[in-house]
Amino acid sequence: MTAIETISKQLQGTVKDVMSVKVHTATVGTHVNIVADLMARYSLRRVVVVDNAKQVLGVVSQRDIVRALMSAMKPEGQEVVHKRVEQLISIEKPITVGPEIPLARAAYVLATNKIGCLPVVDEHRILAGVLSISDIIQFLADDNVEGMETAFQMYSPKNDAKTRSPAYVRKMNGDLVIPLKNIENKRARMDYAVLGYDPPTGRILIKFVRATADEAIATKVQDDNLIIPAKGFVRHFSLIGKVAAFDVTDHNQSKFLVLSPKNASSGNVNAVGTT
Repeated sequence: MTAIETISKQLQGTVKDVMSVKVHTATVGTHVNIVADLMARYSLRRVVVVDNAKQVLGVVSQRDIVRALMSAMKPEGQEVVHKRVEQLISIEKPITVGPEIPLARAAYVLATNKIGCLPVVDEHRILAGVLSISDIIQFLADDNVEGMETAFQMYSPKNDAKTRSPAYVRKMNGDLVIPLKNIENKRARMDYAVLGYDPPTGRILIKFVRATADEAIATKVQDDNLIIPAKGFVRHFSLIGKVAAFDVTDHNQSKFLVLSPKNASSGNVNAVGTT
């Protein structure tokens, strides 16, 4: 049995099922020091370099950036020449993959080329996402624990003791706003969410998914909050005005959240949800 056949048994599906669609990029002409600041701010291991048409030119790593910054250091009095990010690309044609490629084959490309990620491009070489080794490890881990979330209720005294900020619904546009401090696993995939509602209890279910299913909603991060544009969901269940704030419970390493109506007597909730 070949190596690719062995991998195929464990990695079913295609690249688009696992790839991350939120990708930090640097455009041609960006100075290396700006990219270094971006990496430090968001704890990035690598950044995809694209041209003005969002076509992929290559990938630069933390090591590439450090080397460039070190080489730019000059003795006092000499002018420092800042490199542009495209000057750090070491190969003329980057190794990329299409979204419909079998996941097992993409994993094999990662392993045999000893690289940390693969930019995912469409037929015009325009960036559509990125597939990293971390994505594949998370995918394998998810498969190993599939079904466990419904069998056990997990408890952690340390997590339970943390002070949590309430989530709320924005009255002006129906956005669901969840402070990131309520999400335990900051590296969890939060690109798309599927929403559910339990009328008897008023609870909202937020389940994070990989693929863009018809019912999935694209999320975004803004001002240390996870924002879910949920206008249709909020209108369907007439949620505006029902409750000012929600307690957030994190399940299965942030694979899904449950928002429970917050008791008005437990805090100043009337000030929440008015923005």
